[in-house]
Amino acid sequence: MPDTVRKVFVSLLVAGTVLAGIPSRSKAADTPDAALIERGGYLATAADCVACHTKPGGKPFAGGLKIATPMGDIVSTNITPDPEHGIGAYTEEDFEKSVRHGIRKDGSYLYPAMPYVSYSGLTDGDVKALYAWFMHAVKPVAETPPQTSLSFPASVRTAMAGWNMLANHNQAETGDSASFDKMRRGRYLANALEHCGTCHTPRNFILSEKQDQYLGGGPLDGWYAPNITSSKTSGIGDWSEDDLVRYLQAGAVSGRSQAAGPMAEAVEHSTSHLTDADLHALAAYILQVSPYDEDAAHKPRDSFGEATVQPDIRSGDLTRIDDVTAFKGGAVYGANCAACHGDDGAGARNKYVPSLFANSVVGASRPDNLIMTVLYGVHRTVGKTEAFMPGFDGGSDVQRLNDGEVADVVNYVMAQYGSGNPHVTADQVKTFHKK
Repeated sequence: MPDTVRKVFVSLLVAGTVLAGIPSRSKAADTPDAALIERGGYLATAADCVACHTKPGGKPFAGGLKIATPMGDIVSTNITPDPEHGIGAYTEEDFEKSVRHGIRKDGSYLYPAMPYVSYSGLTDGDVKALYAWFMHAVKPVAETPPQTSLSFPASVRTAMAGWNMLANHNQAETGDSASFDKMRRGRYLANALEHCGTCHTPRNFILSEKQDQYLGGGPLDGWYAPNITSSKTSGIGDWSEDDLVRYLQAGAVSGRSQAAGPMAEAVEHSTSHLTDADLHALAAYILQVSPYDEDAAHKPRDSFGEATVQPDIRSGDLTRIDDVTAFKGGAVYGANCAACHGDDGAGARNKYVPSLFANSVVGASRPDNLIMTVLYGVHRTVGKTEAFMPGFDGGSDVQRLNDGEVADVVNYVMAQYGSGNPHVTADQVKTFHKK
């Protein structure tokens, strides 16, 4: 063998021997920095991705949750890193297009039940961190949820291209979001990650958020996400920063409000896991949002009512009352609510059961959330603390109330302890039942 050929051969042999011990594309090389993955997990929690992409009793992020809309149910997708059933085949660019622009890998459009309008404000660095976490920390699930099937014209996904041009999108933030000052960080959390406006901002005829009524309140699958602007009469302008932080941490502030429905889920899965610094930033920003004053509200909704005084009926003159309709709600209350909330509506001494006065649900100008609470109850777990109230709808394990009885007790509670009798009817209650 010529000397030159021998040297080349030996060089290739040595190179081959060395390279044989180094995979051409090792998993270690593919795995991002642990700190980036950890950051992505925190961001996914702040964005509350699990809430929409996990069906009741389902595996995390495997999709299948039905989100009710006027055009039908939108079924959330599998966003685990399974390459066939989830997003495992997505590149970082594919992921970014979905999250910030509502466009899937196959080029089809997402429906804005996925809050990409808000997520469009995410920084490039945070999108990268989210991608790293979903691809390397989430367990893949080989399940394909049912396809979304909406009525025409919403069934034509290409129509979303026009909607996207008309809808208000956030401008993408720049820089390192972790280094933002308090107010900028709070705005970023509220508008992008926590996407507060998605629920708390009313929408126009094309279902885009009304920016002139930002955080002014809006309906949400039977519930009503209330006005959380700085309005002293309609919003939470009478709350302190610490009040709001406590609410976001625990889901309840005595004499203020208690989280139920979608907000209870947001507290349980998202806001209760944020750092104190982020909670204070978020609270500080929300409390300075321009007030949106509603005509129907004349004082803070948590300032209504007081404990009722129970007279001693063994003394004094008795007056005959032939119209007993006024007592129907009181009778329903006495039989089903008084055991926990008290005959006087003051709740439990330890505040586990809230009072019905100084209660923003009862003091609201709308009865929506009280109706939903009576029908479906409250179930919220934060840390080791569980808040539970049974529902009284047709599937109740405690006592099933018909629509007329629900209307009666809602009217009674709001008249006795809150903003006044909203004159709810059985037919109105019927519209709040989940399909």
